[in-house]
This record gives sequence, C-alpha cells and structure tokens, in this order.
Amino acid sequence: MKRLICVLSALACALILAASATAQSVDVTGDWDLTITSPNGTRSSKATLKQDGEKLSGMFKSQRGELPITGSINGKAIKLSYTVKFQDQDLAITMTGNVDGDAMKGEADFGGFAQGEWTGKRASAAAASSAQAAAAPASSGEKIDVTGAWNFTVETDAGSGNPSFTFKQDGEKLTGRYKGAFGEADLTGTVKGDKIEFSIKVTGQLEGVVTYTGATDGKTIKGKVSLAGVGEGTFTGKKQ
Repeated sequence: MKRLICVLSALACALILAASATAQSVDVTGDWDLTITSPNGTRSSKATLKQDGEKLSGMFKSQRGELPITGSINGKAIKLSYTVKFQDQDLAITMTGNVDGDAMKGEADFGGFAQGEWTGKRASAAAASSAQAAAAPASSGEKIDVTGAWNFTVETDAGSGNPSFTFKQDGEKLTGRYKGAFGEADLTGTVKGDKIEFSIKVTGQLEGVVTYTGATDGKTIKGKVSLAGVGEGTFTGKKQ
C-alpha cells in the first residue's frame, strides 16, 4: 500500500510539473502591433515587451512618444499597464486579456473612467501575413493598373481620416492628386508588380512629406503611412 501511495504521489507531482511547464510556455518577448478601442475611437500603436518569468516590462510607442510598460503573464493570461498624462493628471491604463500564439486580445480600463477593448499581433507575424497577402495578386499574372479615383481609410494614433486620391499610372510611374485633411496636393510614386509607393508634400498643421507604401491588386490597396517623420499608421483603399 505504501509503495502504491508513493507511486501515485510521484505521478501527481509529475502531472503538476508538466502542467506548470505548459502554463509557462507562452513567451511574449518581442515587438507587437496593438489596436486599442476606447470611447474616443480606435487607435493603433506599437509595444516592445520583455518577459522574465511571469514579469513583463517594455515600452509603449505612439506618435506622442514612448511610455514604460509593466505587467505580468500567468499561463495565457496577460496584464499590461502604462500611465499617460490627461488634463495634467496621471491616468493609468490597464489592459487584461489572453495570449493565443502570435495574437492576444482583451479588455482595457482607462483609469476607471471608461472601458474598451484591445487586440495585439506579433509584429513578425503581421509582416508575414502582409507579405503573403501581397504575393497573391502577383501570382495571378494579371497586369495591375491603379488609374482612377480611390477612397482611403487611414488609422493613426491621432485618429482616423478618409482622404481621396486620383491616380494616373504610366508603366511603373504613378502621378495623381490627393484631397483630404491636409488640403490638396500632387502625388508621385511607383507601382512595381503589386507593390505601390507614393508620397505627397503637405504644409500647414503638418509640415513635410507623407509617404504611403503597400500592396495592391488594382482594386484595393493596403499598407502603412509615414506622417512626415512624426508618426505612422495604416491604411486601406478601394477603387471607385
């Protein structure tokens, strides 16, 4: 009987250790693309996380600068916290949720004043997904021509916008016109295969060159936008 009890105890310990090892197998160290939805809208940002056991640290990055992140992870359950200035007061933002491979999602609390949701995707996985999507149009063998009128949706840390573009494609050369929050401006760029890149020079509330880079199948466009070196965001576009 004593021998049986010892064997069962050893087996129970082994199962506990195995479960513990499984619970600690998630590692979120690295760069993440985050989308946070609050009563004020949806914003995209980035975070770099470092995991040490169950302890998390890192930096939250947006066009407003960088903020230190603290947090914890227990199995797949994750908690992240950072503090922003709101009306000259510290406002603690807490994000709780679960990790599933290269993705995570959950709920956000804005200092007890409001609640929202958030999602995250590992930057390397997001890049691989974009590369896969970008490769699809090229495989069709069809020539891409973006000439025409387009409607865009742009998401940045400062908010969202809906500019319009008129493109004229001549081989790989791209010209056209922008109309949106920064007024109106001419654009120049290139279309190489399914890869598109173009830029506009803006003045006023933002000074400098705004550059769009992405992939297109001739009817839709998806990619990233750089806002004159002071911020960045994502965009999607659809041909009218």
